[in-house]
Amino acid sequence: MNNLSRLVSFANARSTFGSMLAIALLVSPRAEAGNDPVAAHAAASGAVVVQEDHSGWSFNATPVLILPKAGYRWGGGADPELKYTMDLGWGRVSVGGRVGGYYAKNQFGVSAMPTARLMVPVGAFEPYLSAGMGYGWLPRTGHADLTTMARAGFVYRFSKKFAIGLEGTLQELHGSDFRFPSIGSMMAFDLQ
Repeated sequence: MNNLSRLVSFANARSTFGSMLAIALLVSPRAEAGNDPVAAHAAASGAVVVQEDHSGWSFNATPVLILPKAGYRWGGGADPELKYTMDLGWGRVSVGGRVGGYYAKNQFGVSAMPTARLMVPVGAFEPYLSAGMGYGWLPRTGHADLTTMARAGFVYRFSKKFAIGLEGTLQELHGSDFRFPSIGSMMAFDLQ
């Protein structure tokens, strides 16, 4: 039965990624049309508009807050991520890896996973969806299993090198009650 629940969890994670892709395709014509008034004015006046390429390596720092619920205390954690982004013009796709340490539901948990992210920038504002699947464990109980993560958020890009934003995440360590939503800030630092 445990293998069946893992298969269902994998299918749910795949549908989350499929949903991310569908949203990106729906939003892409709006993003491609451009909502940047400065770029629109420059293009209308005949000026050549050069878009900055955001492909390359970056590092995300994400401190998170976990709200108390059903007798559980406040929690928190952090999940730094290193990722490579490909700029597609209308959007950006990233793949990377993250590790996380969290105190939630009155226990400490650790996770490590590859991640995928889809960003559709509108000027300096960049909404995104992210998903990951990997390995998680609870050191106190010794429980280890598949862990999944789904995340939605946005960043505001102050420069090519630095952005800050807000995100919400749902994480789950399968086969345990270590399943929780969290909110947090996100800081992105481009490394190129």
